[in-house]
Amino acid sequence: MTNLRFLFQRLPNDLCSMVLKTMERHEIIAYSLTSKKALSKVKSLGVSLKNARIRMNDWPEIYLDFGNNTVQFNWKMDEIDEDMPGLEEIPIDVDVSVQKIDNSAMGHIEPFAWSNQGKSIGDWVKHICSIFRCELYEADFHIGKIKYHVQSLRNIIPKLSKAGIYCFTAQPSEHDIKSTQNILTTFLPCVKHFRLYRVPLQGNLSIQHIGMANLKELEVYYPQNPKLDDLLTLNAERCTILENRFSLRDLNRFFKLWTKGSNPRLKFLMVHGNKETIPSRNVLLKGLQEEETIEGTVYTIKNCFGVCGRIAILDNSFRKLLSSRKTFPGYPFLTPRYSLDQHLTSHTPFPFETRPY
Repeated sequence: MTNLRFLFQRLPNDLCSMVLKTMERHEIIAYSLTSKKALSKVKSLGVSLKNARIRMNDWPEIYLDFGNNTVQFNWKMDEIDEDMPGLEEIPIDVDVSVQKIDNSAMGHIEPFAWSNQGKSIGDWVKHICSIFRCELYEADFHIGKIKYHVQSLRNIIPKLSKAGIYCFTAQPSEHDIKSTQNILTTFLPCVKHFRLYRVPLQGNLSIQHIGMANLKELEVYYPQNPKLDDLLTLNAERCTILENRFSLRDLNRFFKLWTKGSNPRLKFLMVHGNKETIPSRNVLLKGLQEEETIEGTVYTIKNCFGVCGRIAILDNSFRKLLSSRKTFPGYPFLTPRYSLDQHLTSHTPFPFETRPY
């Protein structure tokens, strides 16, 4: 498709821009590859891109979400002799998939085969990201499958906002652990939202160390033996730690310390609690001086700064209430309650959420 001739480029600039605005997004990308002048015209359009996600699997790929349609680039590579090359490698071909999305169902996927244009993978990513006004750049790393140095990606996309690390290996190898550490060391200083799924953490890169980073949001799924210290060191504004359980006594201790001023940046917390003691509410809320907001399910506590937080206990009876509010299946949604001390200058929402089994 990149070999097509775009005859409209002979038109005056204003008419050329009008034609460009009517074109599909993948066609605009193809046109931008024809010349420096074409690239400049495309950039001047200021086309919005909702999300750009780089996936580091066996081979890198990029997924572009424009809202009503998506474009995905997959780079076909030769066998690589060297160990863990960078993104300077030139692909054999480029597979492009275009999918239109409507309200009824996922649309038909239309495939295209493009030439490599003599560009490396890194050059392709830079080119694609340069021509759109992107709201969010993400990167997903699949441990055990990555064949490229991840450090080179940081230089290619300096505005990376969100990163996810996924490990689906039952027994991660030493190489998997080192790969995880390399990704965290490279991106933790610059990324504000991290998602960790079954990630092998050891040594100086534990949940505690990651939680101390200045993050907007941290998500951890299937952590190994979560404990109180993992919560007390949190410096993130929002945190989700699910699929392994905290002791209710540890959660009780955490809430008590929060009322005394710990974790001042935290605005949202969702965790699984271990319902090992009956009645569990007595253990979770012991000594908190809580106010019951919704009978048996939601309780309000206040810290020393006059900021209120809500603790939600999710059980089978509460799920019906949640489903009627069209919230996420299986998890509670809380509207933040504001409590303003006369010495505070801003409203600070602080919803807690706990989910005992």
